[in-house]
Amino acid sequence: MKYIQQFAEHNIYTCETTNEALEIVKRKKYNKIILISNVGSDLGGKEFIDQARKIIGNDVITLFLAYNIEHLNWIKNYKNSLFSNEPNFYEKYLACFSDMYDDAYKKDKLIELKEDMEKHYKVNFNFNGQFLYYPNFKGEGRFSDLTFN
Repeated sequence: MKYIQQFAEHNIYTCETTNEALEIVKRKKYNKIILISNVGSDLGGKEFIDQARKIIGNDVITLFLAYNIEHLNWIKNYKNSLFSNEPNFYEKYLACFSDMYDDAYKKDKLIELKEDMEKHYKVNFNFNGQFLYYPNFKGEGRFSDLTFN
């Protein structure tokens, strides 16, 4: 996490439990949340992403981190998800979300990263064109106008 925080231009929230992380997603659902999760020995990271995506309202892009390359077998088929066990890919993933870029450029950068990762891991990831769509996103307005449940 220290490595990721070093390169991030955004707020990083580290959580010990899925419930703690989901509470943050609920509070931040009007933002464009960058999802990164470890897989966990019990696939707890997958469960977290499933629930977070329901809150967000779309299968937004996710980076799964795992030392065990065997997780790549299911992650490659899991919609709009990437896998990494190498720090250089974490850094590149975060760089794609730079505030310097507009959404179209971010999408191009993420597709380019996906293709690099596919070559590296010799797999094809399951992506659709909606991986950066955040249906609840509010780019302007008052905080008091937002509803949280």
